[in-house]
Amino acid sequence: MIEGTKRTNEKINTIQEFTLMFWQNQILIDKIKIPLGQCTTDILNLSDDYLTQMNNSRNELALATQTLFNPNINKDLANVTEIQNKLNKVLDLVLALPPFHYLIGKDFGHSMLIDIFNVQPNEFLILTNRESHQGQVLNYLIFKLISIIDETIAFKQYISAMLELYFEKLKKRNEEHYAVGVYSFFANTKLLNEIRITLPPLPSFDFTQAREVGIEYAPMHNPDNKKQYLIAERIVFKSMGGFLHLDFFRGLMKGHCPRQCHNCGKYFLLLSGHNTCYCANVAPNQKKEGDTKTCRDIGAHIKETQKKEKRTPAQQEYDKVYNRLKTRKNRGKLSVDEWNKQVAQAISYMEQNMRGELSDFEFKEIMKKF
Repeated sequence: MIEGTKRTNEKINTIQEFTLMFWQNQILIDKIKIPLGQCTTDILNLSDDYLTQMNNSRNELALATQTLFNPNINKDLANVTEIQNKLNKVLDLVLALPPFHYLIGKDFGHSMLIDIFNVQPNEFLILTNRESHQGQVLNYLIFKLISIIDETIAFKQYISAMLELYFEKLKKRNEEHYAVGVYSFFANTKLLNEIRITLPPLPSFDFTQAREVGIEYAPMHNPDNKKQYLIAERIVFKSMGGFLHLDFFRGLMKGHCPRQCHNCGKYFLLLSGHNTCYCANVAPNQKKEGDTKTCRDIGAHIKETQKKEKRTPAQQEYDKVYNRLKTRKNRGKLSVDEWNKQVAQAISYMEQNMRGELSDFEFKEIMKKF
């Protein structure tokens, strides 16, 4: 089941276990150098639609697995193909995530069940028996795929809350202040519980400060000078959560931190020694078609405008909801009565937050639903 995977760093990488080289403030994958924190940033930029698709596909695969391993259900090519298609949906979503899209071929496992069913029917019967060694291997592969999705969704929820509620308040952007943000986040057990209950029941991933990894040390060529050698850390991961934890927290130790652009809302990686709240991507709110100004280019003007408005964070969150509702009303998607009712509800929630009756996290989660 590991055929088609690509070799790197003298190891064969799989969904179940993968190995990455770490040196200074970057991850080394063959000839690719990735700054610490960049993979976390990519995860934070996954859209809500993508996460929903991941969760739905995960649930479909979990149900299909019950059929696959049920000895009382006769398997024909039609239902094996259906199960394979559900497996492929999850594989496509998982293999597009970092670090897997650097490590494993995109066609990995996409015809596995059908090929075995057609060519080796007796082996297929053994493969779909949970008690057999082959069945346990297949079941574990599916379990790991489901775990990767659970861990990714949970990780994004926790880290985005940490960055938004604690890191945006930091006066400086460096390792010391990041440590303060992390400490404050983990000290808020009420917030951690609030986040936990927004996740699916019994997630296989819980956010803690400890994750298990295997660490080795290996000599290798210096990627910047092939005539020199260095000793790099070769770290073996058996979970997506373990990798993302290390990428994020080791990135903070090196002064790398994802930050949400104050203009476009996308996350970008803020490197050590820099302190800006705008990314270098082309700004989406260009006044003229064809303009290529970046969010950073127009950031100073936006910041000055925001200063003049002097709106509190709660009021700014309400403003976003108000504008969304206004757009729906203007497009005829909301009646005047519905518009008035929802605006009044939004104002009520804003006032509750400003009085301290709703936490920032609870308030933001409620406002997202408008």
